[in-house]
Amino acid sequence: MADTNERPPRCVVIAYDEDAQALNVCTVSRASMEKRMEAALTVPWPLEDEHFRLDDEFARKLGGLVFNLLAVHQTELKQYISITPHPDANKPPAD
Repeated sequence: MADTNERPPRCVVIAYDEDAQALNVCTVSRASMEKRMEAALTVPWPLEDEHFRLDDEFARKLGGLVFNLLAVHQTELKQYISITPHPDANKPPAD
C-alpha cells in the first residue's frame, strides 16, 4: 500500500542575493529541475563514499563545497568564507 503522505522528490537550491547580502534556500520539484541539471556542473557524491553517514562532518564538507561554488561566480562572497580545508584537499591526486 502506498503512503498517502508521500511527497515527490525535491531539490534544494541555494542562492546568494548580493543586494540583501543573504543566502536564499528553497526547495523545488526535482522534475522541474531535470533539464537545468543536465546542463549544470554536477558534482556526484555517492553516499557510499561517506559510509552512508550524513553526519556533522559530511555537513561541514557539503557546506564548504556549496560556499566555495557560490563564490566562484560571486566573488564578493569570498570575504565571508572562513572554512578550514580538509587536510587531504592540498594533496596531489593519486596516480
